[in-house]
Amino acid sequence: MLAVSAAVACGLSSALAGAEGFSKGPYLQNVSRNSITLMWESPQSKGGTVKLLDGSGRVIESEPQSVHEVVIDGLEAAKRYRYEVTSNGETVRGEFATAPEPGAPFSFVAFGDSRSHVSSHMRVVERVRREVPDFILGTGDMVDKGQSEADWQKFFDIERELLRENVLFPSLGNHDRQGRGRTADTYRKYFSLPENSPNPERYYAFTYGSSRFLILDSNSYSFALTDQTAWIEEQLQAARLDDRIEHIFVSMHHPPFSVSLHGGHSELREAWTPMFEKYQVDAVFSGHDHVYTRSERNNVHYFVTGGGGAPLYPRKKKSSPIDVQAVRYFERVNHYLRVHVVGRFVEVVAIRADGTIIESVSWGVRPTAAEKAKALSALGRKSQSPVPLPEIAPESPAVAAVAASPKPPARRGFGPLGVFGALLALLSGSLMIWALRH
Repeated sequence: MLAVSAAVACGLSSALAGAEGFSKGPYLQNVSRNSITLMWESPQSKGGTVKLLDGSGRVIESEPQSVHEVVIDGLEAAKRYRYEVTSNGETVRGEFATAPEPGAPFSFVAFGDSRSHVSSHMRVVERVRREVPDFILGTGDMVDKGQSEADWQKFFDIERELLRENVLFPSLGNHDRQGRGRTADTYRKYFSLPENSPNPERYYAFTYGSSRFLILDSNSYSFALTDQTAWIEEQLQAARLDDRIEHIFVSMHHPPFSVSLHGGHSELREAWTPMFEKYQVDAVFSGHDHVYTRSERNNVHYFVTGGGGAPLYPRKKKSSPIDVQAVRYFERVNHYLRVHVVGRFVEVVAIRADGTIIESVSWGVRPTAAEKAKALSALGRKSQSPVPLPEIAPESPAVAAVAASPKPPARRGFGPLGVFGALLALLSGSLMIWALRH
């Protein structure tokens, strides 16, 4: 235990090294094809600057304040930029990639419920950093107590390097709220999210490539509100009427189906899952139960990915028949999900914190050779994280089997690593060779 504690302390100290002028961050928010938001918190109310290291010499000033929120616009789509932020006499560098045009392949990571276990949270974060995703979906409960500044500080300390180069789109968990009114004031203070709903930032939507993402507030007082339910249907209907949108994904904290401690939320299931089915949502990502679970119902995939660091939950001794019927896989484990989207094809790979594969699920139309090459090229435009990471054992190679459904939307296919495993292995090897030579 002493050795583990020392390793955790050392890792956390390393994450903080070189950033004494920043209480939090800098971290990335709200990326689009032509803009991104950079945020950080200063120890005191100080001014700061953001400089793009793309040869343009562009510098953006931020007025003296504690929490800084700087929008960088006028960017090119699908391009990688390096940047530096100077605040309170300290300078930190990072990089980001803008969103691609419709039809381009992309990847993202989903996980949540980091909360209180520092060592488990750090293990998941360090593994996610090796993925170099386009962005991250958070399924809520980032902290144990939403009113605790110490909890938020711990979260940003652990995820400092990850969020410096990866945009986080969070959903609001029950633990992220605060006070008797269950407000989200601190959550809103630390995140800059699309303001395109009746309750800005608590729930919102964005488009990435040819996919539409709905990030919902599933907390008990709000998921039955008429405005959110009506807004969800408006968003789903608009997405299905848009020829540029191939996929719809949903992220929220509470799962409609689960066989762990909390179980599936019946009120939410009755109010929202009929719409998910009607408008052919591809997948719903949730947390709340600290496990990995995959469920299916009427051609919609439901993933519980609550293994980001909170104490793991057991399987419930007796679950509702609806939950039992829907659940296809359950594991009590720290983990995250890696998701690839190429054309009409989607692959979700569940990965344990030690890097081993739980399972792979895929659906849609298998990409052609040209699409695979385009996907590899898109992944190749990313660079590895500049922070050295410990060596890890290579994953076993495997090939995913994809079986098309007889009618759209086709949603079947399983494999321990998936069709993009070989692409990622090849890319990782190339990047490692490049790093060693430079």
